[in-house]
Amino acid sequence: MWKILDGEELERLRKRLFERYGITEIPYVIVKSGKRKYRATTKDASKIRIAQLVGIYVLKETPFGLMFSIEGTQLFGPLARKNVFEISSEIIEKWMRGEDLEVNSRNKLERGLVIVRSEDLYLGSGLYDGQRIRNLLPKSRKVVG
Repeated sequence: MWKILDGEELERLRKRLFERYGITEIPYVIVKSGKRKYRATTKDASKIRIAQLVGIYVLKETPFGLMFSIEGTQLFGPLARKNVFEISSEIIEKWMRGEDLEVNSRNKLERGLVIVRSEDLYLGSGLYDGQRIRNLLPKSRKVVG
């Protein structure tokens, strides 16, 4: 079951995305699927009321705040103006294997959830504790071997 976010619910989500990530616009229709998950879709797809689900999974509520999926970072990452951590191309494989990242103290990250990217490649979410970014990639999305 899913429900299109509108009114106060959509405004609350917008405000939270702005506060955490500096995102000022949501260029998709956002639907809530389940208690904690959000999906992004188009206006046309959202009109298909008989569909069990529409759109792609982009966000979920966690005890730490709103966490983007890998696809969520790819859609919303380019719109984010803060709490985005840039890694070099040499570190991508380390991140995709599920390893945490050490962070120097000169960054401008706030403690909490962050988006990890390498240039234009958005690689998911991590949890910044002031010293490192804990890798939050699901086990099924990590590179093995």
